[in-house]
Amino acid sequence: MESLPPAMPVQQPTSGLAIASVICGPLGFLTVGLSGIAAVITGHMALGAIKRSGGMLKGSGMAIAGLITGYISILILPIAVLAGLAAPVILKQRHAADRTEVISNVKILNLSLMEFEEEYGSVPADKLAANESAFTGYTGARVLEQLKAAGIERDVERLLAVRGEPGANWYYYPGLTSSDPPMHPVLISPKVGDKIVILRVDGSAIAEPAASLPRIDTSGAVEIPAPVKKKR
Repeated sequence: MESLPPAMPVQQPTSGLAIASVICGPLGFLTVGLSGIAAVITGHMALGAIKRSGGMLKGSGMAIAGLITGYISILILPIAVLAGLAAPVILKQRHAADRTEVISNVKILNLSLMEFEEEYGSVPADKLAANESAFTGYTGARVLEQLKAAGIERDVERLLAVRGEPGANWYYYPGLTSSDPPMHPVLISPKVGDKIVILRVDGSAIAEPAASLPRIDTSGAVEIPAPVKKKR
């Protein structure tokens, strides 16, 4: 009597829902939790179907992996939303703090400019370099370094430092005196957020919308590169 050939092992099909879950779970990290929701739904459905199949379906491991990654990615969603809502507020507060510091630094510079004018007849200007050997070379964009050369303000670079992109410039009006029109600008800062800080002859230092700069006559001003504020 001929023996029967050995029975071929029956291949258990894998649950399509389990496959969908294990794919959607990791994608949840790229979609800020949206695919994670699909991973959780299909993962639970897959586990239910596998249990009801009585061992005819496989894929419980994939379904569980999809559930885990799905739930984790869903947790990212509220965090990302809160971060997105908080970011503009944090940036606005940082700009406000930066402007407060610029105003403080400008007021310190104003005191130094007043002391300089009292001694030399005007705020730093190119023409003073022709009469004062100590100011030789401190002209143009380096004109405010006359404050340092005069021993009045030795930290000019720090006071002019602004947090922002390299290439930003201050506008400085050389040769002014306290008898000039009170509202005439002396220094105009680079843009800090959406505002600029203007120091005027009367000593006021006020933040104004950056959009107002084109309406200010800067033809008599010297552009001074702003040192980039160093990170603490």
